[in-house]
Amino acid sequence: MEVGLTTSAGARDCTELYKAGGMPGGVCPCPHYGYIFSGTIRATYPDTGLPDEVATAGEAYFFPAGHILIYEEATRAFEVNPAYALQQCMDAIERAASGGAR
Repeated sequence: MEVGLTTSAGARDCTELYKAGGMPGGVCPCPHYGYIFSGTIRATYPDTGLPDEVATAGEAYFFPAGHILIYEEATRAFEVNPAYALQQCMDAIERAASGGAR
């Protein structure tokens, strides 16, 4: 397990980031457990029929693998994640930042 502070300086929809990073199905493979200090995170589950989930300041959350995260505003959250799955996510984000999937 890994713990960390996740921050978003403003609104951010991770849909294109996940696709550009080559995440299978364009969704995050990492389940996220966390607590929101400030802001709002929405998790969507494309092609599943599952409803969106929203976590706001003062709430704990669990978003299972297979989601897309949308930060609706500047957000600070404490997260606990499985190390291997988080590394897959971080590798994809790094690929996206360096110009796309390989």
